[in-house]
Amino acid sequence: MAKMRLHHFDMLKGIAIFLVVVGHVLTMCIRDIDNAVLFKFVEKIHMPIFFFISGYFTYKLNEKGRLKMPNLLSRAKQLLIPFFVVSTLWIFYFPKSGLQSPFISTWEGLYFSVGKNGYWFTLCLFEIILLYSILTPLFSMCQKIISKVALMICVWILLGISKDIVPEVTCALLGLSMVFDFFPIFMVGVLVREGKTTFDKITISSNWITVALLVGGVMMYYVCWPWEVDLPSICLDISRQILYICVAVVGVAVVKPWSEDAFKDNNPNGTFMLRLWVYLGTQSLAIYLLHYFFLFPMAVFREPLIAMNLNVVPTLIVAVFFASIIIAVTLCVNYIISRSKLLALLLTGKIN
Repeated sequence: MAKMRLHHFDMLKGIAIFLVVVGHVLTMCIRDIDNAVLFKFVEKIHMPIFFFISGYFTYKLNEKGRLKMPNLLSRAKQLLIPFFVVSTLWIFYFPKSGLQSPFISTWEGLYFSVGKNGYWFTLCLFEIILLYSILTPLFSMCQKIISKVALMICVWILLGISKDIVPEVTCALLGLSMVFDFFPIFMVGVLVREGKTTFDKITISSNWITVALLVGGVMMYYVCWPWEVDLPSICLDISRQILYICVAVVGVAVVKPWSEDAFKDNNPNGTFMLRLWVYLGTQSLAIYLLHYFFLFPMAVFREPLIAMNLNVVPTLIVAVFFASIIIAVTLCVNYIISRSKLLALLLTGKIN
């Protein structure tokens, strides 16, 4: 029997990848407006969604009902091959692009910077999946959810200690700071999959959603402007994780009813807008890997946006308009590449 696709997760990924491109339009195409309120909100929302959903679908049980280890070979093909291939191509392309990047777009940047030429997500996700695979036997031994949460927190603390004590070069090479940042929300996705019924109740509860919005708003303010609240760095780390969880709760609470209504009775058509977001979600990895090559300088917009005090509305209109064009071009190129199985694997991580 065919599995019913969870359209709301595709939709969430579609929205998230759109926000990724919007963020890159602000940081690489226009530049010098990274302090815009819009950018601060965008950068804190999209990546947690990807890690949360990845954790959700990484969770699998074997025939005996025990946690099943992920297929690391398959995930390496999907994530590591395009990471090395596409980021290498970017090193040669970037000097001719006319762009200014916040990343170090060189061989040194690929190996010895946290951003990995902008392709840190693929390496970070694989490392988290690898860590999850190592921890699978321990999680299988934990019978209660509280013990699994405790184990997750212990591993997160160890990651925090590791990134502070290992040599700086090693930390940058492995991207430990990113693993430390996104390991908890990945594991939240795993735990949500296991406790799906409880999470579903939370995402339809007005009280829980209100709490998530209020707490998430407070955490967003603190995470975006931490210098206004003089607290220890560990408070910022914890606040960031709370924000990520709130984003996951609110995101699912908002899009799931829409997708369920549109795909009622397993209707494959849905609505146009939903199908658009769903399609972007199914192509999110390819968009992430390829869209950098279709960014282009837009310095002409910088001064007008600064003159308008980087107001959210004009900044949003400009970023959304050009992000839509960039994604459309990326999807066309992705379609052409998909005709070749070898190129699809090398450039977009598509295995089948």
